[in-house]
Amino acid sequence: MSQTDQWMDEIRKLDQLRNDKLISGEEYDRQRNILMENRDAISLSIEEGAVGVSAWARLGCALLDGLLFTVTLGIGWIIWAFTLNGSGQTPSRKLLNHTVIDLDTGNPMKLGRMFWMRYFIGTLVANFAFLFTIGILCFMPFWDKRNQNIWDKVSNSLVIETPKNVL
Repeated sequence: MSQTDQWMDEIRKLDQLRNDKLISGEEYDRQRNILMENRDAISLSIEEGAVGVSAWARLGCALLDGLLFTVTLGIGWIIWAFTLNGSGQTPSRKLLNHTVIDLDTGNPMKLGRMFWMRYFIGTLVANFAFLFTIGILCFMPFWDKRNQNIWDKVSNSLVIETPKNVL
């Protein structure tokens, strides 16, 4: 089922609740606005020319992730990461309001795909590429037009600022 179909189903369910007089007109309007804002927030964030967060913000996020991992001895970071499953965030991305969007689906990336595609396969490709470019590709977000790194390209993802209405 596509994302558009899911939103339409939610709108139909909401319409049915209103028709059955299970919710008031005000509550219907409020819920419908929330659904539409969430739809717009995700679709706006992944337009063809959408640009991810700055390279400096990504560097800060990586440093914060390392610090959080160290301070929590890894265990706290892993537990926190599991609680964020499906949000496209790691603990540092949550604190800095960044979200990893899967460009194939337009949704925040799930934890499993983030781990396997971005961290496992992406890191293997990145390490191989870094070796042959003498580390120059570490700075790829500084010159890429969408601020993507090599593991973003491998996993077809984009790191964006989390839309305010999704926080």
